[in-house]
Amino acid sequence: MTEEHDRRRGQRVRVAAAATLATQGRLNANDQAFCAVRDVSRSGIGLETGQPPLIGQRVLLRLALDETVHELRTLATRVQRRARSDYYEVGLDWSGCTPEQLAFLEEVLAVVETQQTL
Repeated sequence: MTEEHDRRRGQRVRVAAAATLATQGRLNANDQAFCAVRDVSRSGIGLETGQPPLIGQRVLLRLALDETVHELRTLATRVQRRARSDYYEVGLDWSGCTPEQLAFLEEVLAVVETQQTL
């Protein structure tokens, strides 16, 4: 994808982490779907899961980094089925999170940026 067609608001960095997501409501309610984290940015997170939310659905994300679990209220902005599989690529937006909830993100991005300059 060329830069002019890339609609992402922030640079994505690869992160290896585990997460769960929970959704509520009458449609597609799910109390705990397991996910693999693909990447993060200052505007959101990319995941892979077999139990995706609906686009526009509010999602409670529990993100495990090191020995800490972060609870984040996110919004599903992208859900795309992977070809010939039962897995989906999911994009969640941080816009519903508080600065306190996202404090970990600055630490993660700083570590990744430091590793990239070595």
